[in-house]
Amino acid sequence: MKNYSLSILVLIFILNFNALKAQSLNQFGVKAGVNLVDIQDKLSDNGTTHESKTGFYLGTFIEFRRSVNFLIQPEVYYSSNNNKIDENIGLLHIPVLFKYRLGTKFEIYGGPESQFLLSVKGIDINKDKNYKKFILAATAGVGVLISDEFILDARYNLAISNYIDFGYHTNKKLNFIQIGLAYKFDN
Repeated sequence: MKNYSLSILVLIFILNFNALKAQSLNQFGVKAGVNLVDIQDKLSDNGTTHESKTGFYLGTFIEFRRSVNFLIQPEVYYSSNNNKIDENIGLLHIPVLFKYRLGTKFEIYGGPESQFLLSVKGIDINKDKNYKKFILAATAGVGVLISDEFILDARYNLAISNYIDFGYHTNKKLNFIQIGLAYKFDN
């Protein structure tokens, strides 16, 4: 069912591409990069531990130009993170970013992000009620426009809600530093 819903979402995104392509100020693109994940583990004795792991992300975006320097960029991308030796987490990220161009080479952005927990290796997240399927986050970052098509992107993703909640002040959050490359297709 999850794969079916994701397929429909991607299909709608692709079908709308032709209509958006006719509007010269809007651009469609793809992106990929590396996740540097910080797993914040809050313990019941008010202690907090951090574990860092790496992963990857891959997805698409549409850039809507609202003025010369202001853009709105919704995205859809998948990330996979090796959080423990035996645990691999798959997430679907849907941020809506508000971007501001600084000159011709730099941009800053930020906005809310919805994350959907798709899988945890070896665990049925539909039966284990400790795992949260919806995660709210905030994203902020910078972009360097290498050319009209390529953008080098770096962002920080701060989890507002937990992805695991064991009760009585014991939970885990996923915070990301993401570094990647985006390609915008020519109108």
